[in-house]
Amino acid sequence: MRFRELISLGLMTFALFLGAGNVIYPPVVGQHAGHELLAAAIGFLLTAIGLPLLALVAIARVGGSEKITNLLPQWCSQAFWVILFLVIGPLFAIPRMAVVSYEMGFAPLLSHPQNWHLFVFSTAFYSLVLPFAIRPSLLAKNVGRYITPILVLLLAVIAWGTLTSPKGAIASPVGMYVMHPFAEGLLQGYMTMDCIAALGFGAVIGLSVRQLGIKDPVMVAKYSAYAGVIAGVGLALVYLMLMYLGATSHSVATGATNGAEILADYVAALFGLPGKLALTAVITLACFTTAIGVGSACANYFSTLLKVPYALVLTVVMVISTAVSNVGLTKLISISVPTVVMLYPLAIALIIMGLLRSKMPKPAVIYPCTFAVVTVFAVLDGLNIAKLLPLGLAENLDQYLPLFKYQLGWVLPFLLSIVMTWYLTLSSNKKVIAA
Repeated sequence: MRFRELISLGLMTFALFLGAGNVIYPPVVGQHAGHELLAAAIGFLLTAIGLPLLALVAIARVGGSEKITNLLPQWCSQAFWVILFLVIGPLFAIPRMAVVSYEMGFAPLLSHPQNWHLFVFSTAFYSLVLPFAIRPSLLAKNVGRYITPILVLLLAVIAWGTLTSPKGAIASPVGMYVMHPFAEGLLQGYMTMDCIAALGFGAVIGLSVRQLGIKDPVMVAKYSAYAGVIAGVGLALVYLMLMYLGATSHSVATGATNGAEILADYVAALFGLPGKLALTAVITLACFTTAIGVGSACANYFSTLLKVPYALVLTVVMVISTAVSNVGLTKLISISVPTVVMLYPLAIALIIMGLLRSKMPKPAVIYPCTFAVVTVFAVLDGLNIAKLLPLGLAENLDQYLPLFKYQLGWVLPFLLSIVMTWYLTLSSNKKVIAA
C-alpha cells in the first residue's frame, strides 16, 4: 500500500469515528471538570480512544470482528451482536447523527425552531446517507480523500479561535468531577460509543483495505491497525480542543443542557454568523460520514443474519433512524446512557480476552465463564444508573462492591473471574499432562 493510500485510509477511519458523540461529550466534560480537567481528560481518552484502538488490534489478532465472540455459545454470541448493532445502529447512534447535526448546525440559524423542522431535516439527512452507504467500498475514496480534509480544516479553524481567544476562565469542578474526575471521565468516554462501534467498524475498515488491493489477512489486519493509530491521534487532538473549549465556556454557554448547545454558543461567540456556518459544515460532515460507516456495518450484519438484500435492510435502518431521531437530543442521550453502561463492559471484556486469547490455557472455558460474570454486573451497573435497582440492594452494592458507585462495578468481578478461570484451567492442564 502506498503512503498516500495509508493516509487516506487513516483519514477515512478518523471520519468514521468522528460522529455525534465525539463532539457533544467533550465540551460537557470540560465545562463540568473545570480545574480537574487533566484527570478527567486522561480518563476520557482512555475509554474514548484507547479502547477503540485495542478493539481494532483484538479484531486483527483473532481474525475478524465475527471471531471475537466465536468462543461463546452461539445464542449468546448472536444476542450480543444483535444488541450491539441495534445500539450503534437505528436505536441510538445513527439517530444521534441527524439530531446533533440539526441542533448544533441548523437550529441556531433558525429564529424559532419547530418540531417539524427536525423531521424535515432528518428525512433529508438519511435520504442523502442512503446512496453513499449502499456502496461502502467507495468510503476510502470519497471520505478519506475529499470529505475528511475539509472536516479537518474546519476543525482547525475552530481550534485556532478557541486557543487564541478563549471566552472565559476555567472554573471550579461540579458534580462527580469534584471528588472523582478520572472515574467520571472514564464513564463519559463510554458515551462516544466508539469502543462498541469499533467492533462493528472492523469489517468496514477491512473491506476498504481489501478494496485497495491488499488481500493477505495478516496485511489487512496490519493496515487496519495503522489506520486506527492515525485516527486515534486525530481524535485525541479534537477531544482535547473541545474539552478546553468547554472548560472556558461558562460565560457564553450558561444554562446549556448538552454539549451541542455549549459548542454552538461558543463558536457563535467566537466568529458570529460565519462561525455558525462553519460549525454547521463541521457537524454535518462529521455526522454524515459516521452515519455512512455505522449504517453500512449495521445493514451488512442484519442482511447476512436475516438473509435479505443489503439495500432493503439499509433502507429500513434509515427509516427507523429518522423516526427515533425526532425524540430530540437531550431525551435520546438520557435513554441511551443505561444501555451503553450495560453494553460497554461486555465489549471491553471481549476485547481484553481477544488480546489474551493466544496465551489462554483453555479459552473455550474462560470466555463463556468470564462473559457470564461480566454480564451480571454490567446489568446491575445499568439498572443502577437508570435507578431501577431496589434501594436496599443498591446501597449494599455501593458499600461492598468496589467501584460500583462509579458505574464500574463490573471491573473487579471481571478481573477475578478471568484470573480464577485461567488458574483453574491451567491447573487442570498440568494434571492431565502429569497423568
